[in-house]
Amino acid sequence: MISLERLRTAGAIHAKYRGADKRERDKELMQARRSFLNDNSKPILFKSAFWKTAKTQLKKESFGKCAYCEANTDVVAHGDVEHYRPKSIYWWLAYTYDNYLFACQICNQTYKSDNFPIRGANLYPSPLLIDISTDAEINLLAGNISPDPIDIALNYTLQRYTDEHLREQALLLNPYFDNPETYFAYEADDVTQEVKIIPRRNDYSVYVKAAEDFYGINRIELKSLRYSVYKNFRAFKLSIPAIHDPIVKREVQEQIDYMLSSRYNFAGMNRYFNTIL
Repeated sequence: MISLERLRTAGAIHAKYRGADKRERDKELMQARRSFLNDNSKPILFKSAFWKTAKTQLKKESFGKCAYCEANTDVVAHGDVEHYRPKSIYWWLAYTYDNYLFACQICNQTYKSDNFPIRGANLYPSPLLIDISTDAEINLLAGNISPDPIDIALNYTLQRYTDEHLREQALLLNPYFDNPETYFAYEADDVTQEVKIIPRRNDYSVYVKAAEDFYGINRIELKSLRYSVYKNFRAFKLSIPAIHDPIVKREVQEQIDYMLSSRYNFAGMNRYFNTIL
């Protein structure tokens, strides 16, 4: 798991996720929520086609890898647009671009599903909406319930969104807002030929446990895949001091650098071992 950066340009983010279109989707969600508050037999019907448009860009930003397990989605499972905060709980973030990331179906559907453990005392605050909220009040709230992905300093700012994320203390790390390399270390076992994720510090064990339970971060398939990458990385790394041919040495170093780059599978693991081998 590595940090990811969101590209915030009009070319990268479709118009329907921002500006006037976003405000309309905000109103749509709040009107549906108001209907539910008046009659709980009318749940919000989310439009799954809406967030599928974001898949191509999100996949680019995660280099074709699952944002959670960091395996190539063509290897472990197909990837799709994932709601970091589940829309079943955080209904007002269902159409919020900053709540999306690219994840494999195993991490997303088999493990995470609607689970979202937090450490903070308070849930991320929902809009001030009640069963008798008027259309005028909803119109005023539109555009102010989550950040616009490009106009991040207007209305509900990205800074506010980030502050609420920190206040809630989610146990599931979000690579767009948290740096997983701060929390995760790796342990290789040459007997079982596996590499598992462990906490960098004892007090980070709760984050590893949450990732194990709800991302499946230490499932057997991942531990085996990591080891195959680790073994190659270790061989390249340990061979450097013994290589005297400058051309060969340069090529081996270039391969090491590539394996440390964000586009390489399990780059977070390689970066960890790069500091201790």
